[in-house]
Amino acid sequence: MWIRHSLRFAIPYSTRSWSRPLKNLKSRHKLHSALREYSVTTQPGAVDSLSVMSSDRHQDLRDIFNTAISSVLPAKMITRALTVKDNTLHVGGREYELDNNVYVVGFGKAVAGMARAVEDQLHHHIIDGIISVPHRLGTTLRELGKGDLWLKENTKLKVMEGAKGNLPDVDSERAAHAIKKLVTSLTDRHILIVLISGGGSALLPLPCPPITLEEEAALTKTLSQNGATINDMNTIRKHIEELKGGGLAKAAFPAQVISLILSDVVDDKMDIIASAPTVFDISSPQMCIDIFKELKIQKQVPASVNEFLFKKSVEFAKMPSLKKPEAGYSTPWSKFQHVKNVIVGNNSMATKAARDRAEELGLLSIVVSASLEGEARNVGELFVDIAKYIAFMYNYKPSRDGGSVTLVQLELKLAQFGFEKKVLNDLNSLTRKARNCRKGVCVVSGGETVVKVKGQGKGGRNQEMALAFGIGLENARVEEEKLNRFSIEFLSGGTDGQDGPTDAAGAIADDNLIQKCTLEGVEAETFLENNDSYTLFSDLDDGAYIVKTGLTGTNVMDIQALIVRPRNLDDL
Repeated sequence: MWIRHSLRFAIPYSTRSWSRPLKNLKSRHKLHSALREYSVTTQPGAVDSLSVMSSDRHQDLRDIFNTAISSVLPAKMITRALTVKDNTLHVGGREYELDNNVYVVGFGKAVAGMARAVEDQLHHHIIDGIISVPHRLGTTLRELGKGDLWLKENTKLKVMEGAKGNLPDVDSERAAHAIKKLVTSLTDRHILIVLISGGGSALLPLPCPPITLEEEAALTKTLSQNGATINDMNTIRKHIEELKGGGLAKAAFPAQVISLILSDVVDDKMDIIASAPTVFDISSPQMCIDIFKELKIQKQVPASVNEFLFKKSVEFAKMPSLKKPEAGYSTPWSKFQHVKNVIVGNNSMATKAARDRAEELGLLSIVVSASLEGEARNVGELFVDIAKYIAFMYNYKPSRDGGSVTLVQLELKLAQFGFEKKVLNDLNSLTRKARNCRKGVCVVSGGETVVKVKGQGKGGRNQEMALAFGIGLENARVEEEKLNRFSIEFLSGGTDGQDGPTDAAGAIADDNLIQKCTLEGVEAETFLENNDSYTLFSDLDDGAYIVKTGLTGTNVMDIQALIVRPRNLDDL
């Protein structure tokens, strides 16, 4: 587990998408000729990073990332979560009698595939339903040849598209109204299946009157520009929208509610995912006011929001105890005894699948975290330290002077970021084993970082992290000759296939990246400072470093994979 930083960072990338062409790029022919001049001779089976084309060299990383995504695709998750036998639905340890009494609603980037899987299992019992999905999702999935992630022609569910640019809009608000109307009509004989995934907040916006959608959008923009975290954003949404913070579950009472949740938040906090439409909320309106004060934006908050939260705070103070009762219906918890919330997919599943695939590829692998947080640039630099730690540990011999001092210093840095002692011990043991087995090491992690946008470029948190890693690795290689004895490569990518306002899932960086930038007359640091990682990775080496998967139909945050291999075992 990783220790949380107390510093605040902005939410991942604004919607700014200004871009410019990469300047001063030399011809690809000259670039590849220059790289061949840098090639080195290695023994059979070792990695020659400069003489191998990037697209081939990075195949293991791409394979590991794709395997992680495949492990959390909707069909697999829903099949694991739902079981039907003799007209009885088994889910989350509960049983539900099926009798043509099922309704389905959903909202999020991945719910189309989830809805398809639910219909495949419960089609004859489904009466009606509505899902709110991103604009043009169906068209995009079909164009990508991913029709299995879309509903069948004979579907009983109505599809409503909206939230262009992943922002609430009139279309997604219309979908929220339709969903509210449907669920409020249900009775105690009905079963409501709620499908929730990342992006759900923007696809289910229903501001409490007198707050308007435009005012909430303005508030969201103000929050994002002033360093609000995703937790801050969702806490506020839960109090100023009708269906968030348990509002949907309340509206559906007394129907039985089964909420199938694809987690896209750190530690699978159900009170945060999509702003918790089916989870009882114990936060207070005062928390929203405190967030405004902490960010020093009280005067920028729309008057309607301030007035609404003030009135709600007064009402909240009069409410009965929020402690969950052992029995009875004396508190607000009574409205949630009809609800079953189930996490059907998360980042832990994806990181474990990535680790297993790395092992199948002949690497020794470890998952160091599925809850990685922090500023993307800082995390990229952290992975440089992890690479250094592996290289020094791989190369460490007690008789050599200085090695133990360097290792202690690296351990302290990793511990300061949040590594637990057990993780360091496991990584230490794994590296020793890798040396004895003459294998490389793969470090896997997952989570969601942030970027504080200062420049005018185009990119995303994963591409920014990869670029920061590449720059940091080059600096480390200059300072530490030992690193040159290893092939080092790193990937960071979003499992939804979209990193920021780009068509890339993420990017790869290796020990050749900065050399290639130099050969093409490019200063990588300039692109990093301008938050312009997408432009650099798109044009460099014919896009060999960029990761594009297209929309994946799932979303469990991000995946990182670091591979460290010895170039020549005889030199160690």
